[in-house]
Amino acid sequence: MAPPKTVVVLSLACFLLTVSVSQVKMSEALNTAVSAANNDFTKDVYWDLAANKADNAIISPLSLHVVLGLASFGAAGSTAEAMMKGLRIKHSETLLKDYKGIIDQLSKSPELKIANKIYFAQDVKLNPTYQTQAVDNFYSDLDKADFSNGQVAAKQINDWVSNHTNDKIKNLIEPSSLTADTKLVLVNAIHFKGKWATPFKPEFTKDGPFYLDETNSVQVPMMRIKESFYMYEEMGDDGFKMLELPYGSKDEQRFSMHIFLPNKRTGLAALEKKFFQTNESFAEKFGNIVKSTYSSEVEVTLPKFKIESTWDMNDLCKHLGMEVAFSDKADFSLMTENKMPLQISQVIQKAFIEVNEEGTEAAAATGVQFVNYSFTLPKKPREFKAAPPFIYAIRHKDTNAVLFVGNIRKIIMEKH
Repeated sequence: MAPPKTVVVLSLACFLLTVSVSQVKMSEALNTAVSAANNDFTKDVYWDLAANKADNAIISPLSLHVVLGLASFGAAGSTAEAMMKGLRIKHSETLLKDYKGIIDQLSKSPELKIANKIYFAQDVKLNPTYQTQAVDNFYSDLDKADFSNGQVAAKQINDWVSNHTNDKIKNLIEPSSLTADTKLVLVNAIHFKGKWATPFKPEFTKDGPFYLDETNSVQVPMMRIKESFYMYEEMGDDGFKMLELPYGSKDEQRFSMHIFLPNKRTGLAALEKKFFQTNESFAEKFGNIVKSTYSSEVEVTLPKFKIESTWDMNDLCKHLGMEVAFSDKADFSLMTENKMPLQISQVIQKAFIEVNEEGTEAAAATGVQFVNYSFTLPKKPREFKAAPPFIYAIRHKDTNAVLFVGNIRKIIMEKH
């Protein structure tokens, strides 16, 4: 008789908060197998989840990459190979050090905090090697949980997530998803709080049109900055402009928001295809665009916006090549000492972002479940008016890692 199903829930929570400040020098990027893989992973994640859709989107590919990476070290054989393939990681003997390195680099900034935690059932004994890898390289804390009491266990996990995301991600785990068969829950939280290098002044915010298509528009609050210098590039042949809005202090800027603005009001779909449905490495493409930017005086107009997204990522992971990890042929035997048969049952991410004059506030939470088988100065300022739909990404400069990516297709005004 097959053993009873056990469920491993890999949960991810990310929080990003950015508020206003002044300029700085760029730092030289550190490229590792993980940061490069994460950016190529970003291309596939965006195309699968957010391209050609009707709604706005906010996704945290890095958070998903880290939590799946943590899971991958508990996999063996063809399952481990599939996980590496899905994560777009090429063979690297320093992979664990690369994960540790990118977490260390991200954590150097006081703006960013990362935390990982593994919850496991009372009757589970973690594989010592896996436990050491999780603690020493992913900085995971460990704790036991009584999954047979779904309400209590869910509260235990959700409280941790809420505490590590400044209360932006709540109720990540549904009590009904936890049963006596649940054996492990892996959780990751990211919290970022920074300031714009050049602040938007509230008195300059005026209503203006945001175009939904070639002719239809809605009046929304548009933030404005004049006579400021930004890293900027016009990709004429590719039909878009890119603007980098840095975060940080006078002495240090480690994070930036990049806005990719189509030249045509209805150009978002074509831009998505050019960026995300291509065999070209997204890491190289994004990097080359950033390198080609130049400092220019730019008049910026940017809408205030808020987005919340919830993603069921099961199909995404399968499309990335991880099908076996969801099947009864999955091998996650390196997670537990008794080589418990496990398989992924569900991957979910919740995400939130808000952009206003004070800055940017964003959060994301991802849950993955396993089942036991089980960018020459111009003479006049450039104009960068983000009035048609656009793509945005938030990048860590030192590692080139994309933390958040998404799009704005429409602006939904809140009712007061």
